[in-house]
Amino acid sequence: MASPSFFCLWFCFISQKTQSALSAIIGFYDIVNLDQNRLIWDFVLLFLRVIKLILTFNFSFQASLEKLMRPSLRLVLLAFSLVLVLGAMAQLPVVAQTDDSALSAQTHDQAIKTAPGKFIQTLGDKAIGVIANKNISVDQRSDRFRALLQESFDLMTIGRFVIGRSWNAASPAQQQDYMKLFEALVIKTYGNRLTLYTGEGFSVTGVRQESEKDSIVNSQITHPDGSTPTTIDWRVRNRNGKLGVIDVVVEGVSLSVTQRQEYAAVIQSNGGQIDGLLDTMRQQLKGGNSN
Repeated sequence: MASPSFFCLWFCFISQKTQSALSAIIGFYDIVNLDQNRLIWDFVLLFLRVIKLILTFNFSFQASLEKLMRPSLRLVLLAFSLVLVLGAMAQLPVVAQTDDSALSAQTHDQAIKTAPGKFIQTLGDKAIGVIANKNISVDQRSDRFRALLQESFDLMTIGRFVIGRSWNAASPAQQQDYMKLFEALVIKTYGNRLTLYTGEGFSVTGVRQESEKDSIVNSQITHPDGSTPTTIDWRVRNRNGKLGVIDVVVEGVSLSVTQRQEYAAVIQSNGGQIDGLLDTMRQQLKGGNSN
């Protein structure tokens, strides 16, 4: 079905209201907000806005323009505008198809049939399997947990997000040191928390697609004492066909955002230098607070 903006455009041209027609074109462009050929579309939009501005504040020019707007010229402008609109509308089925085919699951059975849902359920099952295995040593458990994190988490994306703009200001050597420390701290932090495991259950409860690459997977951790389950949401990114976790939200609190705020405070307290953060991370690894 054609949009109201499309019918509005036709009406404006038929009634020969040039200024209103330009407003309709601009409004339609803003609604569609195309990503493809962005430079060309932005140039066209800028051109239309300039013309509209001239027509709005220079009435003498508008009168002259209207006199020049012979039927043949109107036909050319109409054809040009229709090309813009039809080009935009050609993108709408793609957008609509993406929305209609977007991952949407409201139950466990539906969720595990999707790639992100199955990915997180498998991750949870493997993690519980490692934690619950009493036949392996602490070092073996840590090694298996490290392998699981490296396999399932996009640590580079998380690490760069957490450090923010300081990543670009850091030297290659500092970036390398930071990523090694960050990965080690992630393993230590979550490893310490998982030692508190007392028979909890893990279940994916839903999936929704956030963008072309990102999906949110909802899950719950049930407790043996029957208390209210803990809700955990996982942001999963599809990077070149490989799924990876880029954020974990526990009871509405993003762990990546929280870590970013903490690291920003450390960097700021050290005069904006990343070396202060690296020293703090090393101290945490030696036995200090790793949370």
